[in-house]
Amino acid sequence: MGARASSVAMANAITGIGHSLKKLNRVDEATKVLDDAIDLLRDSGHPFMVDTLRTKASWCSEAGNWQAALDTYLEAVRINEIDGISEFIGRDLLSMAHCYSELGEWQKVIDASLRAREMFKSEKLVAEISWCDLNLADAYASLGDGESAIAWGKRANDVAMLRRDNEVICKSNYVMARGHMVSKNYQEAENLLEGAKDLVARSGDWVQVRKIEKALIELYRATERENEALEAERRLETLKEILD
Repeated sequence: MGARASSVAMANAITGIGHSLKKLNRVDEATKVLDDAIDLLRDSGHPFMVDTLRTKASWCSEAGNWQAALDTYLEAVRINEIDGISEFIGRDLLSMAHCYSELGEWQKVIDASLRAREMFKSEKLVAEISWCDLNLADAYASLGDGESAIAWGKRANDVAMLRRDNEVICKSNYVMARGHMVSKNYQEAENLLEGAKDLVARSGDWVQVRKIEKALIELYRATERENEALEAERRLETLKEILD
């Protein structure tokens, strides 16, 4: 008992060092320090090791190290599946789906999102399910299945409209537009993208702004509107100069 308590105390101290390094933007060092804390917690069988795993995974995600983040979430899910809470397993699966998306592994996005959806549905977590549906729509659009992308996007949009959740309304418009682009239904795609553009305008979500503008550029070129495509590209370059 004493040895275990000592290991946990040491792990907590090491985790504190990791947080200090993270505040100094020394993310690589911070995540390596967390690995030492995780090893100690794993050896002692501490039940809260999963929390430290999630912290490491989130830091890896922030740094764009998606494979390391994915590997860490996978371990968290394996541990939680033994006797964990459905909501937390669902959240880890949803985070895994995001990692797979960043890595372009679309079928795995679908698999992880469907598993997460089951977990959230068992707990009646409506908002979380809508995020799963967004992931599914985006993945199907990336795989060239416009019909499925639109169907899952509508599910997310239905919940978002009921909740007056502008962020999810915006993102569901975007993924449905991607589905319509696959189906070459350009007018409907443009209507949805313009709606998404209006919603994101004051949000400060520049990642989503870029996604919408890039989709509009693709649409303008598909409909032979080169001048509008060039204007949109110019706007993106201005934004890139400021943010990158």
